Amino acid sequence: MDTVLLDTHRDEDTGTEHTLSAVLLCNTPDEDIARNIVVNSERDLPWLKMANEHKGEAIIVGGGPSLSKHLLDIQAIQSRGGEIFALNGASAYLDRHGVFVDHQLMIDAKPENIALLDPYAANHIFASQVDPLIVDSVSNPTLVHLNWAGLEDHIPADKKDAGGYALVGGGFGAGNSAICVAYVMGFRKIHCFGLDSSNAADASHAYSQPMNDGMLYVDTAWQGKTYRSSLPMKAHAERFQIIARELQAMGCDVQVHGDGLLPAMWRTDAANLSESEKYRLMWEIDAYRTVSPGEVMVPVFLEVVRPDGPIIDFGCGTGRASVALMEAGHLVLGIDFADNCRDDKAAAMVPFIEADLTAEIPASAPYGYCTDVMEHIPPQDVGAVIHNIMESAESVFFQISTVDDVCGALIGAPLHLSVYPHDKWESILNKYGEIVWSEDRGNASLFHIVRKAQ
Repeated sequence: MDTVLLDTHRDEDTGTEHTLSAVLLCNTPDEDIARNIVVNSERDLPWLKMANEHKGEAIIVGGGPSLSKHLLDIQAIQSRGGEIFALNGASAYLDRHGVFVDHQLMIDAKPENIALLDPYAANHIFASQVDPLIVDSVSNPTLVHLNWAGLEDHIPADKKDAGGYALVGGGFGAGNSAICVAYVMGFRKIHCFGLDSSNAADASHAYSQPMNDGMLYVDTAWQGKTYRSSLPMKAHAERFQIIARELQAMGCDVQVHGDGLLPAMWRTDAANLSESEKYRLMWEIDAYRTVSPGEVMVPVFLEVVRPDGPIIDFGCGTGRASVALMEAGHLVLGIDFADNCRDDKAAAMVPFIEADLTAEIPASAPYGYCTDVMEHIPPQDVGAVIHNIMESAESVFFQISTVDDVCGALIGAPLHLSVYPHDKWESILNKYGEIVWSEDRGNASLFHIVRKAQ
């Protein structure tokens, strides 16, 4: 699955900032992954299945730079019966430092990952998509099937019909799959080490890993500190927050040790999240993408406003409304301050700027489209956001929810911060433009306003 991630790059020579857009693609073609699953699944190997809950402790060990500081902590947990699940090259690193590895876990399909294989690990757990040459390199590995659409189409029908195997979640990094593997194996106390998801100085790992040289890195601001990560590392950190909290809701005690972007995100209480941080997490939750109010409102916008020029989709979210507007023949620019908000593929192709609506908006157009946005704005910022939008577009359509949200409970933080009735929104908007059309739908207010003549 493709994921679009964006960041801002500052040109050190000119001092100007540029929006950097990249599409994060799977590092192995889909047909190769499918072939690996077919080949591995036909072999007489054990498949991971759901085990009974027990009191053991799982120690997930990634290769982040902070790993070097915690070897004694890892050994202390192992000494009381904890089992180490070392990811990729972290397994050989532990071996070199005298730490016994119970399980080496690999999920990446790249054939060159054979260089990371640790023959001294007691057990090996490989995703069924791992290159068969790697699977053949050890005796009696356990296969784990990752839970992605269509995987079961590639396993033998008789094994599929027999069932009894687990489909393991995770995604965007071995660490996310590893904590799910630990849960499936019955562990309910999970320690995570070396899952930094960011560099320490110029080092991406606690050891040299040349295959990561040349990766694209971006800066992520979190709670006043900036972390440098590769695009996969950044996606891994964001996704971890959701998966680990889901495991906690299912009875797990997840403890994250070390430094870096992922631990910093994990240790931030929901009440202390900035607005951009809050939505960066929300967009990692699939359920939050289920409904797109902006997509639903496109026909109303086109009928009421009848735009005949470029449109800015303010707070574009999933981008599905932007796509619908483009399909209707319009030029569209999407703007949002959460860089992981847009859906994959079609929405990823819509021109996009990462920007905060509480600040001056770096774009202008004759028409604006702003749906399911204003109710999310903190009350003290509502006026500034409307002012900035009206400075950026001459004719703007607003759809504003007038009821409390339900999805904020997923991260323990409210999302609708400015919940007002229709007449109050009318009074507020009147200060910044001329309302030429409005409609009160009970749970939402619709407005078309135009910039007041100077």
